[in-house]
Amino acid sequence: MTWQALFGERSTTKFAAIVDSHDVATSVVENLMAGPAGLQASQVRVVNPHEKAFDKKLEPETHGIARTAVRAHVILGLIGALAGLGAWAIVYFAGVAALVSSPVFSFSAFVVLGLVGGLLLGGLVTARPDHLRVIQRVKTAADEGKWSVIVHPLTPSQCEVVAEVLQASGGEVVRTV
Repeated sequence: MTWQALFGERSTTKFAAIVDSHDVATSVVENLMAGPAGLQASQVRVVNPHEKAFDKKLEPETHGIARTAVRAHVILGLIGALAGLGAWAIVYFAGVAALVSSPVFSFSAFVVLGLVGGLLLGGLVTARPDHLRVIQRVKTAADEGKWSVIVHPLTPSQCEVVAEVLQASGGEVVRTV
C-alpha cells in the first residue's frame, strides 16, 4: 500500500516561501510558473502582509480533506483490526492460557483494540500536524508585514523543482511532509 492511498487531496505537500517585498514575491511566482515544473496558476498563491482570510490559499481542497478523513479512518481502521487479529492468533496459538480459556472474548478484545488504534492513527493522518508548521509560519509572516508564496505541487518532480526555485529565492522556506 502506498501512503498516497490514505489521502483524498490532490496535493499533499505544501511549500511556503516567506519574502520581504512584493517584488520578490512576484519574481518567485514568475520563476515558478516559467520553470520546468509545469505548475498551474491554481497551485501558486500569494498571501499579502496583514491579510487575515488566507485559509483557502493554504488549504484549497476542503472536499479533499473530507475524503482524506474517510479514507484514512477506513483504511487504517481495517489495518488495525487485522493487526489485532494477527496478534490474537499469535498469542492464541502460542497457548497462552487466558486466551485459550476464553477465545471469543480475547479475540474481540484484540480486534477492537487494533481497530481503535487504527482509527486513532487515521485521526492523526487527517489532522496533518505537519501542516501546522506552515500555517503558523505564514500567519506570523503576514502579521510581521511579509509576503508568503504558497505552492501546492502535485507530483514528486514538481516538489523537487519547487524546492529548488524557492531556495534560490533567498527567502525562508517551510514545507509539509
